[in-house]
Amino acid sequence: MSLARFNEQWTSPAYPPDRVMEPDLRLVEERFGLRLPDDYRQAILIVGLPRPTIALLNTVVERRLDLHAVGNFYSPAEMIEQTLGWGKAGMPEHLIAFACDDLGNQFCFDSERLRSATADSASIWFFDHDFNTVDLIASSFTDWISEFCDI
Repeated sequence: MSLARFNEQWTSPAYPPDRVMEPDLRLVEERFGLRLPDDYRQAILIVGLPRPTIALLNTVVERRLDLHAVGNFYSPAEMIEQTLGWGKAGMPEHLIAFACDDLGNQFCFDSERLRSATADSASIWFFDHDFNTVDLIASSFTDWISEFCDI
């Protein structure tokens, strides 16, 4: 599983992943009227929410990789809070934030896609709050997290 590999590679054993429970995910889904992608759901229910160390960002910068390094994965409650807060600050309303980089830019799912289909996976979008831009960065959560494991 890619998230387990990410956790082994980019976190410290001293800071284990934060556990996530199914009822917590349902709160997000009920709040936004969607189903979170299955690949994301399964990964975080099994592994939890990793806490990446600065080593990930340092590696991306040192190697000049064309990647936005994830700095923090949001708990389900934080997903709601961050999505609503960033929505007021200019993030498109259809985006659901699930993580951020070290500068506060958001990694998101597209809620329109998650409402309209069986969401076994969903594209990952990057909202850059400095430039107010949204870019497609991966076709699924699994593909996105695998990019970090391939470094």
